[in-house]
Amino acid sequence: MSASTPSPGPAQNRNGDRFHARNTANLTAELLVLHEDDVIRHPCQMADISVGGCAVRVSLDRPEEITVAVLRMQDTSGEVDIEVAGRLCWNQQTSVGSNTFGFQFRRLMDPNLIDHMVSAGLVTRRQETRIQLGTPIQVRRAHGKPVLSQATLEDFSTTGVRIHADKELDVAERLLLTTSSGASGSVSVKWIKPCGDQFECGCIFQNLNSARAINDALAS
Repeated sequence: MSASTPSPGPAQNRNGDRFHARNTANLTAELLVLHEDDVIRHPCQMADISVGGCAVRVSLDRPEEITVAVLRMQDTSGEVDIEVAGRLCWNQQTSVGSNTFGFQFRRLMDPNLIDHMVSAGLVTRRQETRIQLGTPIQVRRAHGKPVLSQATLEDFSTTGVRIHADKELDVAERLLLTTSSGASGSVSVKWIKPCGDQFECGCIFQNLNSARAINDALAS
């Protein structure tokens, strides 16, 4: 596969979408830099990617001298083999001897290539790993709102949860979740959509204590 400029269409609206590297053990990357007459290979680790650029973690001696480079990405199955030219546009030190660099592509990448990487499990929209669960949970709403008689916590992460409820909730509504073990945490509703005869709801934790309480209870 090679990077190319996508044809005009709905996919162009995804230029700003950023996908986080999900399994870096299966996705290898390297920066190819021309130095005098030699091509120097710098192994790097993908952090995230969009059709317009990406962020990579790499150790470089003189990054300010690198104006143009080629980024090559491959997966262990051999289905993904992408080379794209671009330039370093920012850097942030993340550890001793290693920085995270912003790499801007010279041409927009075909969104279908990123779709393929998502399907292969190499990148994901979610920054935090979600743990699938599917367990009953108690949900308390503010006084005066209809009481939920049934709610299921479908998955959770360090930043939020996804639940199914028997009644429609409100975006921005605050809820108090209580697990079967008695642990409680407050969340705020970010989105909701119908799901059969129930409603699917995505929520984020209101504070760190809530996130810890719910995650510790559900992960044990």
